Amino acid sequence: MHNHGFCSIPFSYQRLASRFFPDNANDHEMRVMHYSLSIFDAIKEEFSIGPKERRLLYLSAILHDIGYEISAKKHDSHTLSIIRNDPFFNCIPHPERLMLALIAGGHRKKISSEIHLLSKTDQLIVNRLAAILRIADAIDYPRDRELRITHIQLHSYFLEIHFSTTVFDAVRTRIEKKSSLFEKTFDRPLKLSESV
Repeated sequence: MHNHGFCSIPFSYQRLASRFFPDNANDHEMRVMHYSLSIFDAIKEEFSIGPKERRLLYLSAILHDIGYEISAKKHDSHTLSIIRNDPFFNCIPHPERLMLALIAGGHRKKISSEIHLLSKTDQLIVNRLAAILRIADAIDYPRDRELRITHIQLHSYFLEIHFSTTVFDAVRTRIEKKSSLFEKTFDRPLKLSESV
């Protein structure tokens, strides 16, 4: 990632929460953030992704559902629009603001064609981080507060994730529906297992 000083962006969690989660109704976002960073940390060395990308993923995970304040329908598109246009985000320089919008807004379906406004390097970062975010969002699809990722390991030919949860089948089914970008971008299928 280019040295645009992204890590110095003045966004504390408290500032984000006061703007987007005034009632502290953000349990889902916090779980998705945790799952995202767990996956990121398991693969970062192999794919040479570092602190700046991790920060971008952290913010994307927390913000991915802010489009609900406009409408549940197409909330992913609304998330992208808010990050692109709300003055709250004016302090984020280009291209990081666009990258944040594309990742957070790309957590459900296709990533916006605006990705082509970025360099090839930044396009790859967006695809990688959006792929991780989709998996993390899928993990929390059943909203199981007791779910735990007990083990993540990157192998030569797949990424292995173990879960402790009472709704493993629902989690596995959802991840399988959302894993294509991850498998394409990282060239690793996912192997999902239930911890005993």
